[in-house]
Amino acid sequence: MAGNVREELKMAKNRKILIVLLLALIMMIAAAFAVYYALTPSRTTIFVFDQNYPAGTQVTREMLIGVQVDSSLIIGGSSVPVEDRYITGNNFNSVIQAASILRTDAYGGTAIMSSMLTTTGGNAIEQRMRQNAIAITIPATNVTGVTSELSYGSRVNVYASYNAETVLLLQNMRVLRVTRGTGGLSSVTLEVNVEESLKLVHAQAYGLIHLGIVDAHGYQYTTEEHPTYNITGFTVPADIYYQTGGQTVFNPEEDDLLSEDEDEAGGRSDEDYEESSFSEQIIDVIDPRNPTDIFVSPNN
Repeated sequence: MAGNVREELKMAKNRKILIVLLLALIMMIAAAFAVYYALTPSRTTIFVFDQNYPAGTQVTREMLIGVQVDSSLIIGGSSVPVEDRYITGNNFNSVIQAASILRTDAYGGTAIMSSMLTTTGGNAIEQRMRQNAIAITIPATNVTGVTSELSYGSRVNVYASYNAETVLLLQNMRVLRVTRGTGGLSSVTLEVNVEESLKLVHAQAYGLIHLGIVDAHGYQYTTEEHPTYNITGFTVPADIYYQTGGQTVFNPEEDDLLSEDEDEAGGRSDEDYEESSFSEQIIDVIDPRNPTDIFVSPNN
């Protein structure tokens, strides 16, 4: 009888020990999971394009591939939610319903961002144009278009030849699109305003057009809007504004601007200054195409 009691007490003690061990194991496992989730950053899904798509394309879910990334970004030392920069699985439907047209060309592997989308439809050229601009397409070859490598974003001058004269029709125009055929260039689309569009269409209909590539950042406009040349020479001069020492100076008679030291050394006489009273008036701007720019002379 006494032996049975001792055996039951021993078994009860063992059960308590077992329960304590199980509770300790459960607590250890829970603690391990807590540490794991605390140290592991949360994840979310962003989307990348599966291939290249031109501006103006309507975005659909089938065009995108989901990619798992951390749910926050470190920008400038600060944590920023991924949703503030990219379209994620959480906001995909709402963003696409609000705006689903590509504003710019998209390339395979590029993550889609809400800033890449617009509510305005249209083709790639429409997405690239400035507000109130007009797109005009003209025929072009590798010769009249300068090079087969002409591309979107290039800047060009437009020269028109008719009635035995060649005129610099438009200056520093932006290329919106280039179309190529088997032999090279076939057409070029330029961004123009209303007045420029009429000039360009007229030149295309009645003359021969050549393009000239220019450097948009360093281009110097002519003093005359349309310099013109024929077999006898210039009927409208092609003088340009020069940029020197932070000031813009117009010199129609020579290409070299003389410094004060050169003047003191006899580079120009007082008579030369008197004869070119207008030729060295300082102006404030170079771009005569911009309607907000105003030419100012200190003599005015």
